[in-house]
Amino acid sequence: MFKVCDIKAAKLLGTYFPRETCEDFQIYGVSDPEAPENNTLIFVKGDLAEQYTEVRNSVFITKEDVKLDFDPSCVQLKSSMPKNLYGDLLKRMVKLMTPVDMRMVNGSYISTDARIGADVLIGPFCIIGRGVVIGDRCEIGAGTVIKDHVHIGNDVQIKEKCLIGVEDADIYRPESGECRTLPHLAGTVIEDGCLLLAGAVLAAGDTRTTVLGKGSMIGLLGDVGHNCQIGEGTLISGKASVSGHCHVGDHTYVAPMSVTTNRISVGDGAYLGIGAVAIKDVPDGEKQFGNPARKVLEMKKK
Repeated sequence: MFKVCDIKAAKLLGTYFPRETCEDFQIYGVSDPEAPENNTLIFVKGDLAEQYTEVRNSVFITKEDVKLDFDPSCVQLKSSMPKNLYGDLLKRMVKLMTPVDMRMVNGSYISTDARIGADVLIGPFCIIGRGVVIGDRCEIGAGTVIKDHVHIGNDVQIKEKCLIGVEDADIYRPESGECRTLPHLAGTVIEDGCLLLAGAVLAAGDTRTTVLGKGSMIGLLGDVGHNCQIGEGTLISGKASVSGHCHVGDHTYVAPMSVTTNRISVGDGAYLGIGAVAIKDVPDGEKQFGNPARKVLEMKKK
């Protein structure tokens, strides 16, 4: 979990907070319902509902018919449209955060609370947001936008006009009916030695942190969606697209213009060929091509 705020639960929840049955507590961010943490906001889908007795001082948002077993220090909010309620609370959380100033440095706008390591080169026209951490010997290309709550390791190269930690399409509708995406407050991590070529997109997480593993690459105009976990030494090639909530293993190759659907796993050492469309899990070491992607058949020797 990224600590993105320090807000009293009663202030965040307003009239939703059960003052007569629960003591007030701090909220520091959001966490994944599959790995819930203390002092967070947690959106629990019906198929993930279970016991949460080890979690303390957290707020669970569920459908009306979901019954949770949770610690008395926590709060459960039930709604016929829980995703909308979650989105409204995330928007309120953003508004309650302490403002952070931006400063102009060599033609780029950088948040005053950003932590930037030694020997970092930042090109002009970049924007580096709240709570960003950049390690040593990194390169940030001109026109790149690094949104809030992004942690970048050492020896990372991010080329021109990349979008890091941006919001992806996880849609909800407020009562007024507009189409909106959830504020993505779970953060983004780029581990040591990664390479992002020009125009690459790495979306932030909205329930769990998006991670690009050590020594991995996103190619020219490639994109990785929200809540994704990309393993070490993996190559996401140019114009390839990994949809939200996916897990891609170590030393895996996703060829140019390949696509994955949401919530699938591509195993260690797997290979998705050019233009492949993966609609289900790809096993470790397997090569798949086509639409839908399927295993390459080996030709029998005569």
